[in-house]
Amino acid sequence: MAAVSRLPFEENTYDLVMAVETQYYWPDLPGDMREILRVLKPGGTLIVVVESYGGGSTELLQRPVMKLLKSAILSVEEQRKLFAGAGYCDVEIFEERTHGWICVAGKKGAVS
Repeated sequence: MAAVSRLPFEENTYDLVMAVETQYYWPDLPGDMREILRVLKPGGTLIVVVESYGGGSTELLQRPVMKLLKSAILSVEEQRKLFAGAGYCDVEIFEERTHGWICVAGKKGAVS
């Protein structure tokens, strides 16, 4: 097990990294997103799945608890900006409002 802020892997190691229901607790979201980008191979993908998100169908119930936990609860647009700001390209967001979750995917650009 390793902290997302300091992954013990070489650069350009993985084709895919998934984070399911963990992003809320990362201590430095922009820095941690860049750390994951570092270990992705060119063309590799990061997928983040969250149930607690701003604007989601369960936000009113979850926001007070997330605030107590000092956890991030980002909107769809904030997720898009987070991915883009950290250097991911081809960012796609899939929202399932009925069940109250989003899936965000972004790629590491090819290195020339």
